[in-house]
Amino acid sequence: MRKYLVPILSLIVIVAVGFYGYSVWQEKTRLPVMKNVGDFTLQNLDGTPYHFKDTDGKVRLVSFIFTNCVDVCPVTTHYMAKIQDKLKAKNLYGKEVEFVTITFDPERDTPEVLKEYAGRFGADMSGWHFLRGEDAAIQQVASAFGIGYMKQDDGTYVHTMKTFLIDKEKNMRKMYGMGADMNLDEIVTDMEGLAKE
Repeated sequence: MRKYLVPILSLIVIVAVGFYGYSVWQEKTRLPVMKNVGDFTLQNLDGTPYHFKDTDGKVRLVSFIFTNCVDVCPVTTHYMAKIQDKLKAKNLYGKEVEFVTITFDPERDTPEVLKEYAGRFGADMSGWHFLRGEDAAIQQVASAFGIGYMKQDDGTYVHTMKTFLIDKEKNMRKMYGMGADMNLDEIVTDMEGLAKE
């Protein structure tokens, strides 16, 4: 019996060290909580209220755009549609993860305009919310996310170019760029990881 004691104790130590090492690695690779963005209410394309808290329990990718944009906004939406397809292949889209796109320009971005814009990029509305609202409401939401924007004389907007990863409890966990600065595989991996938390 004594001859088995050392190998058994050695095995227990190896397992314990391995478990501890894995726990430390997992904690270090876990996305940190940056801040809680809180609840907000805007309007769905059908005019019904959209409450951010209603999608708690799902991981959300949030972007801010205006449809009259000719550069980064359409590229961002195009890339989000590609991410949508990757998440569908993993059976996560609409079930465990959702997208939220908020317009800076509710005056021109009517529900009809946003529907056409969403359709142009193949947005699957079963898991993608395009939102609008009064200027004051949009400013409040943008501020909660740390987004600054300003309308120009030509009707376009200059704005902070960030996309946000929000966890199941409305915590901001990561910021990405927009357009060409988006790494699609990184975002998919991050969303999948948060969905498992």
